[in-house]
Amino acid sequence: MARRRLGTPNRQVSVCCGRYKDSIAWTHIEPKEPLWLFKPYDADADAVYRELWSLRDIFAPMGDPASGIVTTHDDFAISFTPSDARQKIQTLLATGNEAEARQKFRLCSQDQWDYGRAKEELPAVDLAAATREIAYRPFDSRWTIWNRNVAVHRRERITSHMQEGNIALDVCRVVSREWRHVLAIDLPPDDSLVSNRTKERGFVFPIRVGRAENLGSSFREFADQRYNNHYAPEEIFGYIYAVLHAPTYRSRYAEFLRIDFPRVPFPEAAEPFESLSVLGWALVQAHLLRELPRRNLATYHGKGDHSVEAVRYVPADEAIAINETQFFRPVPLDVWSFHIGGYQVLDKYLKSRKGRVLSLDEINHVGAITDSLAFTIEQMARIDEAYRATFP
Repeated sequence: MARRRLGTPNRQVSVCCGRYKDSIAWTHIEPKEPLWLFKPYDADADAVYRELWSLRDIFAPMGDPASGIVTTHDDFAISFTPSDARQKIQTLLATGNEAEARQKFRLCSQDQWDYGRAKEELPAVDLAAATREIAYRPFDSRWTIWNRNVAVHRRERITSHMQEGNIALDVCRVVSREWRHVLAIDLPPDDSLVSNRTKERGFVFPIRVGRAENLGSSFREFADQRYNNHYAPEEIFGYIYAVLHAPTYRSRYAEFLRIDFPRVPFPEAAEPFESLSVLGWALVQAHLLRELPRRNLATYHGKGDHSVEAVRYVPADEAIAINETQFFRPVPLDVWSFHIGGYQVLDKYLKSRKGRVLSLDEINHVGAITDSLAFTIEQMARIDEAYRATFP
């Protein structure tokens, strides 16, 4: 068989294309700034969208947006309990060499982490003081040791502001599917909090930097003048959270939400701003599990050892089984199916615990998550009604 030289046209393909070129519905595209997309898109909608306020301009004082922490070795650095986090350090320190340590944990292979340095520095660390809770996955906080030899990339420029009861948005800049990649947090987040897909990193927009509000001067001037009112940062945060959870907003700007940080429309009048702000703030509180309408969903049933063996949803019973005899019920199908970012929330929470025995706190937490998601579904419908009335 003759070998075709590089650069030589494939004559068979050329003939084939020539034969069918008149029957193909070609679409002419002209890539234009700022997107330079090599696919058809609604340029008029993009022009409108570009006039909206970007999150990076609203939360400007932090500078360039930063992502959450990257431990580089979650197997070692992330734990379900504070005592587990500290025990892992003792286990590492008891190893005689790096090979032995890597048999026990899947440890970082990057230059930023060094076994010898970890063995030298960790004995001097006050492990109790260094034990920190982080937002690891939606509604699933975990524990780490806040030290470079454990959580390697702690992104302290941003996470240092999440240690004092602050709240923030965790948002992906780029997504490859339906946009639902936002969550309110009050802990330093893992960079895969809302998705662990490649490039879908979560960026953090805190409401405050120290005691000062984290709102850009240009945006603050715009908001104060438009509404003739100096709204608190929490009120603005609530409004933004509502908009980002409005299904109409998500579908209207779906094309653009996948390729950059969200941009937010603001109404001309104060009344719709305030209405959406109240709805959004209630959703923030529900997602932080601070003020949560309880519905007695996901009650725990059955006798057994509480071990998570095989998580499965049983539609006929509206139940989530964790083993052959124990289950949570009722869990409506739409609640079971609900996603935040790249995760089906309840499925992710329980399957992450496969092989573990659920504690009483974890059992109760499943109920709280279920209640929160049920409220979220209802609240998003209320938000969407208010959003469509404001932005027809």
